[in-house]
Order: sequence, then structure tokens, then C-alpha cells
Amino acid sequence: MVALDESDVHIWYRNIALLDTNAVKSADRYLSIDERARRDRLRFEADCRDFTIAHDLLRRTLSKYADLRPADWRFATNEYGKPSIENSDPQLRALSFSLSHTRGCVACAVTSKAPLGVDVEQIDQSQRVQEIADRYFSENEAAWLKQCSDQLRNVRFAELWTLKEAFLKAAGAGLSKLPTDVSFLFDEHARIKVSGPSTFDPDEWQFALFEPLTNVRLGVAIRNAKRSRFVMRQDQYDGTAV
Repeated sequence: MVALDESDVHIWYRNIALLDTNAVKSADRYLSIDERARRDRLRFEADCRDFTIAHDLLRRTLSKYADLRPADWRFATNEYGKPSIENSDPQLRALSFSLSHTRGCVACAVTSKAPLGVDVEQIDQSQRVQEIADRYFSENEAAWLKQCSDQLRNVRFAELWTLKEAFLKAAGAGLSKLPTDVSFLFDEHARIKVSGPSTFDPDEWQFALFEPLTNVRLGVAIRNAKRSRFVMRQDQYDGTAV
């Protein structure tokens, strides 16, 4: 099994372009009935594929940290939809995870005993991102994006979006109970700067940003006063059963 210290945050991702037909077809062998039903409600074939591979990645990843087969993991969700492990073993329940997928890339993050969120997004140069930022981002974030060149603006928008989504996933308490005006910026050394209202304590949070694939950004948020060690790994999936 993979060792996981309380300070560790392990991020696993798959590049779907590297998967052959057999690997894609076999990815749903461990999914639950509910997961398959949710997958089958998706409209587009590529979305069904990414959903399947993402949930297979999560189950296989969790089995790296515990003596439990991928098919045997059970999950519960709170009233706001945040998932957790459903098991009588407190050590298994202590595992915290988050899952995300975008077209062509899936990712999950795992840590111990701390709320965690991950989000992965493609950089879309065709989007009119400033209009979205003016409506949904903080004033500081929107103003900062306006200062960027057209090409860089789409990159920075994707980076801010992943960090905000990761934060919301980690908080897991519903939008009505969250400080939605938490703001992210990058300083001259590309370090993440975060600020918010008095109800938000930045010392309780840590954030990280990665580029798993070209034109893809991945954001991670963890609520943990201890300094975390973020480790990024590519999952070498070939469709083989575990």
C-alpha cells in the first residue's frame, strides 16, 4: 500500500488520450449501480467516457491506501452533495478525497483527516471569460484579469476557476454558508494569494495549482493548519483488473 502521512496530499490524474479502446471499455467494471446510472444519464459519449474513467480512477486510487478492492468502496453524501467514505472502519473513514474531470483529463486527490477539494479544467481560448469574471468573480479578480493580455486572460481565468471550485468542494457546506467573495491572485513569484471577509481565515487553508497536461489546470484546496506536502502523480492505467 502507498504510505500517506497526515501532511500528505496525493493527486492522481489520467490522460485519457493515452488510453486504448480496451482500457476505456474495462473502466466501468468497478463502478456501482448508482454510478453507472448517473453515467448513463449523460448526453455526450465523451462525457460518459470521462465520468467512467474518473470514478474508476477514484476507486483504484483509494485501494492504494487501504486493503479494500476497488469494487467494495461505498460512499455517502452530505446534504450539500459532498461525498465521503461509508465504512465501519474509522481508518477508512478518515481518508478524505475529491474527484474531478474535464474533457480528456480526470483527477482525484487523497489526504487524511482534513477537508479536501480538487478541480480540473481545460483552458478554452474561445470563451469570453471577462464577462463571466465580471459576473461571478470578486472585484479584485475581475480587475486583475482585465490587465492580462487576451491569451493570458483565458489561462488565468481557468486557474482562478479551479482554485475557487476546489475551495467550494473542500468547504462542502453549500453556497449559502460559504464566503463566496474569497479572492485569489498570484504575486510576482507566481505564489497564490488568498483573501476574504472576516468570516474566512486564510491561515486555516492551503492551495496549490498544477498543469497536469497542456492546456489543463488543476487546483487543490485543503483545510488544514499544518503545512501540507502536495505530490502529483500520473496514474498508469491500462485496463488491467486489480
